[in-house]
Amino acid sequence: MLGYWLAVVRRLALPALAISAVCAAAMTAALVLGDGTPWIGAAPHALAAGAVIALAFTAVLSTSTVVSAARTARRYGLTLGPEAVVLPSVREVRVPAIESRTAFQLTDSVRYAVEKDPVLRLDEITAFGHGTLDLTLCGPSDTAVSVQVRVTTGSKETAAVVEARPAVTYKRLDAAACWAVARIVEERVAQALRAEAADDTDTH
Repeated sequence: MLGYWLAVVRRLALPALAISAVCAAAMTAALVLGDGTPWIGAAPHALAAGAVIALAFTAVLSTSTVVSAARTARRYGLTLGPEAVVLPSVREVRVPAIESRTAFQLTDSVRYAVEKDPVLRLDEITAFGHGTLDLTLCGPSDTAVSVQVRVTTGSKETAAVVEARPAVTYKRLDAAACWAVARIVEERVAQALRAEAADDTDTH
């Protein structure tokens, strides 16, 4: 959890600096123009106030995000780590080549496995085709997550890449919702592809 908190703090560093700079500039202007304080006397006070505001912003937002992320991880039965901050969250599944199934058939198997998951709630399927599955999912955290699954077939292996990002594009701190949903989808994709690989082996 400490690793996740540090990653969140790093993510917040630039916004905190921007807020600090704006507040310091506003306070300096107020002291100089309003009270007639000399620039040399106003600047240190303004910079100190900006630093306090930046620290408070980072502390409050990072703490609330970590608490929400820890709750999300517990609901999904996962262990929270720094990788949960990275967006988009990308997972990959590889199995031996499945010769008796097309990419469309494999994608359909993946879709079915995701739809019947007891934890995830399917809101919408936006694309479904030959190796392509795009959908919007929610889990226990109730955060909408856009998920893309790409299935590719080859002569030696079949691979699937799962990519999850917030459905609301501006939400860069999602309290680990994308990471958790990506992990669950990865498990369902692996389950579906391994079952297809086993069937393919039995038919040969």
